[in-house]
Amino acid sequence: MGRSTRILFVSYGGGHVEMCLPVMHALRQQMPGCDARILALTTGFDVALRAGEMPLGFRDFSGFPDAGRAFRYGAQLVSGDEHPGVAREESIAYLGFNFLEWVENEGEEAAWLRWAKNGRHGFLPLNFFRAVLQSLEIDIVVTTNSPRSEQAAIEAAVSLGIPCLSMLDLFALPGDPFLKRSVHADRLTVLAEATRENMVAAGIAPARIFVTGNPAFDNLITSDAKTQGDLWRAAKGWDKKNIIFWAGHLEMPQALPAGFAGSGLGNQVQQLLVDWVESHPDACLAVRYHPNEWHAFVKPPVHPRVHWSQPGVEPLLPVLLASDQVVVQITTVGVQAHIAGKRVINIGFSPYVRISGLDYSLFGMSERADNPAMLIQLLEQGLAGDSMDKLGLERNGHAAQAVASHVCALAAERLA
Repeated sequence: MGRSTRILFVSYGGGHVEMCLPVMHALRQQMPGCDARILALTTGFDVALRAGEMPLGFRDFSGFPDAGRAFRYGAQLVSGDEHPGVAREESIAYLGFNFLEWVENEGEEAAWLRWAKNGRHGFLPLNFFRAVLQSLEIDIVVTTNSPRSEQAAIEAAVSLGIPCLSMLDLFALPGDPFLKRSVHADRLTVLAEATRENMVAAGIAPARIFVTGNPAFDNLITSDAKTQGDLWRAAKGWDKKNIIFWAGHLEMPQALPAGFAGSGLGNQVQQLLVDWVESHPDACLAVRYHPNEWHAFVKPPVHPRVHWSQPGVEPLLPVLLASDQVVVQITTVGVQAHIAGKRVINIGFSPYVRISGLDYSLFGMSERADNPAMLIQLLEQGLAGDSMDKLGLERNGHAAQAVASHVCALAAERLA
C-alpha cells in the first residue's frame, strides 16, 4: 500500500493564510488520509497554530547543509524592529535562507548591494523551495497569489514536475504584478468571473482558471456570523451604537504627499475618526491594522467608545461582523465587509488606491471618500441610516470545498 498524498500549502499571513486553512479542512474531508501541511510564513505561523495546525517555518529546515551559513547571514540582517508576532529565530532563518540564495547566485558583494536596494522585497528563494519539496517528498503544492516565497514555491514545483495550484484573493486588475509573472500554477482558482476575464485578457490560458470564490470569505455568511457580531457588541456595551471599523495598512514608503507615506495616512485617518466619534455620542470606533503592520502605527487613545483590535490577540471576524460602517484603503477586509453586508467607505485619497486602481467603489462595493471632509460626510450619512446599493458578489459559502476539489483533481491526474 502506497503512502498518503502529501500536500504542502505555502502562505504568508493576513488574508492569505485565512484562504488556506479552510481549504486544508475541506481537503481532509474530500481526501481522507491525505497529509496536508502548511509552511506558514511570518504572521501566518501563529494564525495556523491557533487554528490547530502544526505549521512549518523556515527555521524547521536547520538540517539543510547550508543552514549554518544562512543563519549567520540572518543574524546580521535581523533588526530590532522585527514584527513582535514573529519569533526572532524564524526571522533569522527566513532572512538568512533568502539572502544566502543571492550570495550563491551572484556573490556576496552583489547580495549586499541588492539588500541595500530592495530589502526583503526582492526575495525569491527558488533553490530553498526545491530542497524543501524534495526533502518532504511533496506531491502537490498550494499557495495564494502572494509574491516571494509563495511564488518561489510554485516555480520550484513547476521545475520539479510537481502539480500546483494558486488561489487569487481579489480581482487581478490590469497592472497587477501577478499577471506579469512568467510562471503560473497548473490551476488558478479565482474570486469571480471578472477576475477570470482579467487574467484571460492578460494572456493566461482560460483552461487553467476556475471561478470558486475566496475561501477566506466562506465564514462571513454562516449561520453563526450574525451571532458573533451581536455577542461582540453586547460584550462592549455598544448594542445601540453605530460602530465604525477602521481597517488600515501601511502606504508605500515613497508615497505622496509625504505625510501619507508609511503609517502617515493611517495615523491621520485614525485621528480624524477618533475626533469624529468623540463628538458623536451615538458612534463608536474599532481600529485594526494589517497583522504584519499593526506595530508601526500609533495606538489610539483610551476612550470608552474607541476599541483597539490587535491582530494575534483578537480575531477579525467578530469585530467586522459587529460593525455598521467599514473604512478601508485596498485591504481585502473591504471585500469581506461588502460580502457581510456592511456599508463600506474606501479612502480615495490613499496613494495605494490611486496607483493600484483597486478602488472598491468602481465595483459597486463601496462609497469613495475623495478627501477627509468627504469621509466625514459619508460617516454622517451612515449614522443617519443611509445605505448604499450593493451590486454584490456571489455568496455561496462553498469556496473552500470548490478549491479542495481542484486539489483532489490534481492528485487524480498525478496518479493517472
